[in-house]
Amino acid sequence: MDTPRTLVHALHDHATRRQYRPALWTRRGRTYIPTSWHEYALRVKRFALGLHALGFRGGSTLPILSFNREEWLVADLAAMALGGLPVGVYTTSSAEQVQYIVDHCEAEHLVVENDKHLATALAVRERVPRLRHILVLESHAASLPEGVLRYSDVQALGTGADEAPYWGAVNALQPEGLATLIYTSGTTGNPKAVMLSHRNLVWTAEHLMRATGMREEGEVLLSYLPLAHIAEQMLSLHGPLSLGAEVYFAQSMESVPNDLREARPTLFFGVPRVWEKFKGRIEEVLREQPPARQKVVGWARQVAAERNALALRHERVPLYLEGQYQLARRTVFQSLLGKLGLDRTRFFSTGAAPIGRDVLEFFTSLDIVLREVYGQSEVCGPTTLNTHEATRLGSLGRPLMGIEVRIAGDGEILVRGGGVCMGYFKDPAASAELLHDGWLHSGDVGQLDSEGFLHITGRKKEILVTSGGKKTAPAHIEMLLKAVSPVGHALVVGERRKFLVALLTLEPERARALARQHGWPEDLSVLAEDARLRQHLQAAIEHEVNPRLARFEGIKRFAVLAQDFSIEGGELTPSMKMRRQVIEARYKALIESLYAEAVSPGEVQAG
Repeated sequence: MDTPRTLVHALHDHATRRQYRPALWTRRGRTYIPTSWHEYALRVKRFALGLHALGFRGGSTLPILSFNREEWLVADLAAMALGGLPVGVYTTSSAEQVQYIVDHCEAEHLVVENDKHLATALAVRERVPRLRHILVLESHAASLPEGVLRYSDVQALGTGADEAPYWGAVNALQPEGLATLIYTSGTTGNPKAVMLSHRNLVWTAEHLMRATGMREEGEVLLSYLPLAHIAEQMLSLHGPLSLGAEVYFAQSMESVPNDLREARPTLFFGVPRVWEKFKGRIEEVLREQPPARQKVVGWARQVAAERNALALRHERVPLYLEGQYQLARRTVFQSLLGKLGLDRTRFFSTGAAPIGRDVLEFFTSLDIVLREVYGQSEVCGPTTLNTHEATRLGSLGRPLMGIEVRIAGDGEILVRGGGVCMGYFKDPAASAELLHDGWLHSGDVGQLDSEGFLHITGRKKEILVTSGGKKTAPAHIEMLLKAVSPVGHALVVGERRKFLVALLTLEPERARALARQHGWPEDLSVLAEDARLRQHLQAAIEHEVNPRLARFEGIKRFAVLAQDFSIEGGELTPSMKMRRQVIEARYKALIESLYAEAVSPGEVQAG
C-alpha cells in the first residue's frame, strides 16, 4: 500500500482492500468477536457524522476517558476525520486533572467509558461551562442527564445522515495539519499538550513497523497499556492502520495474562513494570516445579543465555551449542511461551522507563530477547530502537531510520526527524525551549557509544549535585537498586547533601515470596521493619550496587517503605514515572532522619 495522506485515509484504504477480514477483536463473554475493516470504517464514519450533528467541527477537541476498547479508536478517528483533535485522558486521572485537560483544550464534547467516569465528567461540566456534550460508551442508567448521550445514540445520529460533511472534511485533511494532542503525564506541574501532525503519525507508524520487522499480513497486537500515551497509540491505533494488523483489546490490566493467551500477539510491548511482574510470576512457577524439571529448565536457560549472548554480539555460535539451543526450544521454551500466549511473538520490546539488566538477562535466558526503545511524546514515540539486526542489551538501540540524534555539549540528547512534533498547544514559550536551531531538545542526558547505540544517564533537570560539587544522575543508581530483590521502586536523594540516601519500596509478590523462603513475616508493614530484611538489603547494596558506582555515588543509608509507590497515591505518573517532588515532600521527615548524625539501621558501606 502506498503511503497514505493521513491515517483516516489508511482506514478507508484497508476497508476497500480487506473488506470483511478482521481488524479489531473484542471479548464478549468467553470469546473474542471480530469487527471487520469494512465495519470499522463504517462505525468511524457514522460516529463522525453523529459528532457533526452535535456541533463538532474542524479544530474542535475530543477528550476520551476510557480503558482500551474499539470505541476509543472509533472516537479518535472520527474526531480526526472531521479535522478535529482527539485527546486521550488517563483513566487514573483525578477530577481536577480531567478538568484541567478539558478546560485547557477548550473541549465542548467529552467521551467517557462508563458510569464511574460519567460522574467525574458531570462534576467537571459544572466547573467548565464550555463542555456541552458528554458521550458515554457504556451506561446502566435508566435515564441520562441533559446533554449526555450514549455511544449508540451518536452512532444512530450518524446513520443515514448526509455523508457530504464527512467526505468533505476527510478530503480536506493535509499531512502537515494538526492531528492529535498528547498530554504528557508530567512529573511536575500541569501536563503540556504535544501537537502531532498527520505526517508525524504516518511517518512514525510506518518507520516503527518496518524497524520491528512487522509485515502487511498476519500481524496481531494486544492493546492494554493506556491509550492516552503515544506508545500505546502507536501500537494499537496508528501502527496497525499503517499495515493492516489485527488488534485485540484486553478487558482490563488484570486480565492481560488470559487475554495474551487468546490473542497470541506477534509483537508485544511492555513497560519495565510489566516485565518485572512477569519475571516474578515465572520465578514463582519455576520454584514450584519438581526438582527434575527444575534441572531441565536450568540447563535450557543456561544454553539460551550463552547462545543468545553470542548471537546478539554477531559472534559465531558453535554447532554443538546451536544444537542444544534448538533442543531447548522444542522441549522447554515452546511450551513456556505457549502458556504465556507469546508463542507467536517475534518482537518483544520494552521502554518508557529504565529496566534492570537483571530483568533483561532473565528473559534472554528464557529465549525472550527484550529490545529496548527510547522516545517521548514530543517525537511521536520512538527515537532509538534495538532491532533484530542490531541489539545491545542495556542500550536503547540505534536511531530509527530517518532520525538523527546528536549529543549537545552538556550531554543533552537532541533529535531531528519526521516524528518531531509541532510544539506545545497554547504554549509558545515552552515550544521555543523545546524546538530551536532545527533540533528537538529532549531534556534527557545520554551518550552514543562507538557503534551508535544510545545510553541514557538521566534527566537534565534531575541531575543531583552533592554538597561537594559532584554531579550524578539518580536514574542509573535507582535502576541498580531496583535489581535488588524484593525492591519495587527506589528513589535516590542527595541534592546539596554530603552523601546519597535511598527510599526503597517493596514489590508485594517478590517480598512475600522472599519472606516465605526465609520464614520471615509476610505482612509487608511488619516485614519492612524486620531487621533481617534490612540486613539482606544492606548486604545486597554493599556487594551488588555500590561497587558499580563512583565512591561519591554509593548509597550510604536507606529506608524501607511498606507501601509501594502508586498512581493512585500520587507518587507515580500514569506512565509509571516517579514524581520526585511529591515523594520527597511526603517523606521529608524520614529523609531528614537518614541524614541525622546517629548511625542508621539502614547504613551501608559506600564505596
